[in-house]
Amino acid sequence: MEKYRDNFKTYLKDLGAKKPSPGGGSAAALSACIGISLIEKAINYSAKDRKFLKEIRLLNSLRNKALICVDSDGEIFEKVMQSKGKKRLFFLSKSNALVVDLGNICVRVSCLAKKVESGIKKSIISDFYTGLNFIRVSLKACIYNLKDNSRILGKPERSINVFKRHLKAGV
Repeated sequence: MEKYRDNFKTYLKDLGAKKPSPGGGSAAALSACIGISLIEKAINYSAKDRKFLKEIRLLNSLRNKALICVDSDGEIFEKVMQSKGKKRLFFLSKSNALVVDLGNICVRVSCLAKKVESGIKKSIISDFYTGLNFIRVSLKACIYNLKDNSRILGKPERSINVFKRHLKAGV
């Protein structure tokens, strides 16, 4: 099935190239989008009589927000790399804010997933858990990114501990 492969070729080539963008933040956002979509698929297959309509709408909204981060992360990081001094710190702070937003999306998705988990059909549960694992990967990537940025900014990001606690609690 070449239907999707061609759409990802350029992105994956650029992700592996020696250039600043796309990078880990963009990949984390894409991972979140994949996770959200798999969780949504599991809910759609499991829902009876539009039972989870509210949750599906929320997942769709969160996926759209994460999808914006796929490109925004790289755009901001390019500005970080091109800037110096206070301007560089400004763009790094913007990058941090974007990563915190992505981490918060992951937390919201995992909380919603836990809420609906018992209603997921066994025949599709593997997609559901695979989706949750993509969300975990994205959240871990957010933590790594925030740690790196914190070293440069000289101040710890409070969200790191929140995200770590959430992972430890079993996203």
